[in-house]
Amino acid sequence: MTDTRLLFAPVASGLAGVERCILASADGQHPMLGEALRYVFDTRGKRLRPALVLLSGALGDYDEDRLILLASSLEVVHTASLVHDDTIDEAMTRRGITTLNSVWDRHTAIVTGDFLFAKSAELASKMNSVRIMRMLSETVMAMCSGEMRQHAATNNWEISVEEYLERIGAKTASLFAMCCAGAGVTTGQSEAHIEALYTYGFNVGLAFQIVDDILDFVADEVAIGKPAGNDLRHGTITLPAILFMQKLPHGAPLRQRLQHGEDSELAADLIRESGALAEAREFARRASSEAIQALAAFSGGEAKASLVEIAQYLPARSV
Repeated sequence: MTDTRLLFAPVASGLAGVERCILASADGQHPMLGEALRYVFDTRGKRLRPALVLLSGALGDYDEDRLILLASSLEVVHTASLVHDDTIDEAMTRRGITTLNSVWDRHTAIVTGDFLFAKSAELASKMNSVRIMRMLSETVMAMCSGEMRQHAATNNWEISVEEYLERIGAKTASLFAMCCAGAGVTTGQSEAHIEALYTYGFNVGLAFQIVDDILDFVADEVAIGKPAGNDLRHGTITLPAILFMQKLPHGAPLRQRLQHGEDSELAADLIRESGALAEAREFARRASSEAIQALAAFSGGEAKASLVEIAQYLPARSV
């Protein structure tokens, strides 16, 4: 297992600054809101997105203070989306930790998520960059569009691979792309380099989400913080299920039962046995390869090496 702390080592100081900035968001708020904010920040993940901001910024004219603002803003957006997702799904846990809506209530979770979206914009505004604000707005709109695509496709076992990739491109990869391209803008990189960073981030985001969807079938609850097969139970049809369905004869009775939301447990077992997971992981590897190719535009160094290693790590990760 790769230790992400080693991958993030070149920007450890910046990540510490992001942590301080994020936690300060809870200061001076209503006690109940402050407590809720501290709770969601304390149940943090690996801080992959802030690390991508800082590492991408290190490829240009590194300005740690401004990059910390951008990284904090985007991590807060990510946190807001998770709070709202958990509330919509009525999820009880995330990464093995009880969700905000379970500890408090739905009302508190929604208001906290709303506050976080506003806080993200407030942090970004301190950069005094109209371009960054526009990019942030476009990213949040894309994430919402991706979420709506997912909701509209509930229990639709006939969606195509292309539709799935468009969905995760909007819901997940757009934020990864913003992390990298936004850092390029912040550090005064050329338009060609900003575009290369966007391509890198977008493909890393695709690889990340595809593997997340694979792990939903195979990882245990302790590892991923939710029961295996959770997506299918909620009617969310992901790449392994799509690839499995492509091989299922059109006249098979199972197809109709699945469309009616039935037999999800059986489907999960069949998907695990079908080779669809290995096929899906190959999609992640291809996205990772495209991400690495985008970095050819940059000269060597610690930051580039870490970005390459992150792209290599994601398709193989098991948690």
